[in-house]
Amino acid sequence: MRRNTPLITLLTGAALGVVLLVASMLADPSGKPVSYSAAAAAATSAPPPATSAPATETAPAAPSSPAPAAPSPAAVTTAPVEATYAGRVGGGGGSVAVSIHGSQAIAYVCNGSTVEAWFKGTAVNGVLIMTGKNHSHFSAIYDFGKVTGDVLAHGTDYSFSVPVVTKPSGLYRATAFVRGATIKAGWIVLSDGTQVGSLEPASDSSAPSANEAPVLDVATGTAQAGHLVLHAVPVDGVTGSGF
Repeated sequence: MRRNTPLITLLTGAALGVVLLVASMLADPSGKPVSYSAAAAAATSAPPPATSAPATETAPAAPSSPAPAAPSPAAVTTAPVEATYAGRVGGGGGSVAVSIHGSQAIAYVCNGSTVEAWFKGTAVNGVLIMTGKNHSHFSAIYDFGKVTGDVLAHGTDYSFSVPVVTKPSGLYRATAFVRGATIKAGWIVLSDGTQVGSLEPASDSSAPSANEAPVLDVATGTAQAGHLVLHAVPVDGVTGSGF
C-alpha cells in the first residue's frame, strides 16, 4: 500500500492541473492563459462605478401673493351727500330726475302729458326709498355716477339708469297761486339741453291729468304760461332748493 502512495499523489496532482486548465480555457475563449496578477491590477485600477448625479436642489416655491387686505372704512367709496341725476327712462317714454341732499331725496318723473309724479323720501347708504301720491312709489340705488331703479306712476312702471348732471341740467319746479288755486309745474332738463315738463291742473280743477309745461328759460328761471309767469327754482343737492 505504501508503494502506491506516490503514484496516487501524482495522479491527483495531474487531475487538479487538468481541472485548472479547463477552467482557464472556459474563462478565456481565446485559449490564452489568464494572468491573475494583471486581472487583479485591472480590478484595483478600475474607476469606481458611477454614482447617480445628486438630485438637483429644488428651489423653494415663491410665496404666493397675500390676499389684498379689506379696505378700511375710510377707503370705501360712500354715496354722495349732495347730487342731482337726470335722464330718460327705459324705452324713452319719459324722463326722471333725482335730487339728493343729505339724507333727503326728491324725484320727478314726467312724459310731458299724461304721466307726472313727484316723490319724496330718504337717501341712506346708497339706497333711495320714496313715495308719491296715488300709490306711486320710487326705489333705487345710487352712487357718484348714476341712479338705477324703478318708478311706478299713474299705473305705469318705468325702469331707469340715469347719470349725475350739473347745472343748468337738473330738476326744477314752480308754484303759483291764482285766484285761490295752486298751480304747480315741474321740469327735467337733460345734459343735452332737452327738457320735458308738466303743468299740473289747479287744485280746484277737474282736469284728469297734467298738461305740457311751457318751455323753461333756465337762464332766467322763468316760463310763460298764458298771462302767468312761472318762476322756477332748482331742486338740487347743492343748495337744497325745493325741499
